[in-house]
Amino acid sequence: MKKRMLQIDVFSDAPLLGNPAAVIFDADDIPTAIMQRIAREMNLSETVFLLSPTGEADYRARIFTPANELPFAGHPTIAAAHAWCQDRDIQSRTLTQECGIGLVPIRIDSGLYTMTQPTPQFREAAVSKADLASMLALPHEALAVSPHQIVSTGVPWLLLELRDTAALGALRPDFGKIDSLCNMLGAAGLTVFADKGHVSSPRLRLRTFAPGEGVAEDPVCGSGNGAVAAWIATQRDATVAGSYLAEQGVEMGRRGLVHAAWETRQDGLEITVGGMACIVLRGELDLGNLNTTV
Repeated sequence: MKKRMLQIDVFSDAPLLGNPAAVIFDADDIPTAIMQRIAREMNLSETVFLLSPTGEADYRARIFTPANELPFAGHPTIAAAHAWCQDRDIQSRTLTQECGIGLVPIRIDSGLYTMTQPTPQFREAAVSKADLASMLALPHEALAVSPHQIVSTGVPWLLLELRDTAALGALRPDFGKIDSLCNMLGAAGLTVFADKGHVSSPRLRLRTFAPGEGVAEDPVCGSGNGAVAAWIATQRDATVAGSYLAEQGVEMGRRGLVHAAWETRQDGLEITVGGMACIVLRGELDLGNLNTTV
């Protein structure tokens, strides 16, 4: 079995920045267990497999971390769309991805891929600020006074605001404690952020930790940024619509830029997250001597 594959850096238009994702083409005949093993082999935050759609979508995507399959994730969604469009020399259009959460619309305009994420869901997090500060090795005063919550726009993240970007750079996460807490709370991981204010661009800086998914720190997290955008829209900027630019991956040397926006519609808050993408590797996955019993 041989499959064409790409590695794509997402949330960057330059290579070796942003967040890399592997994209495997024509994956209809790859068993689920083998998909998981391939994702472990790639050892990236996510590996995405392109399959034939079951309905009206342009393609179907299955998304795996090194440890688990996810119903949705942001940066592999952009990677999948970029791979599909590059295969067809498409520069601008709207397409639809089918994945575990259903249909995800993606707008492509001059190299910017913007996905509409699911309607946000909010839950209170049964954990104290003191415990959160402890698991990040930060003094309590490094945390902002704003509420921490679990927010999902397809993937649930425990969100915590810090006072400034200096605190973001100084934190030292205890991955074992983060894993245990997020498992107890039903969250994929912890996303921390600092808001530099409306006059700054980028306005926000983020870091995301998901040790339970086999990802100690995710360089740039699309679903985490969607959750933070929903938090900003409800906790800070009570406007009908808004947008900002965010950065993530600075501390890892993989800075990426995320375009986040929201709009209040009749059926709820609509969150969009967008970014650029570039191909850094083209190759072939060769599974000719694969032992499927291991």
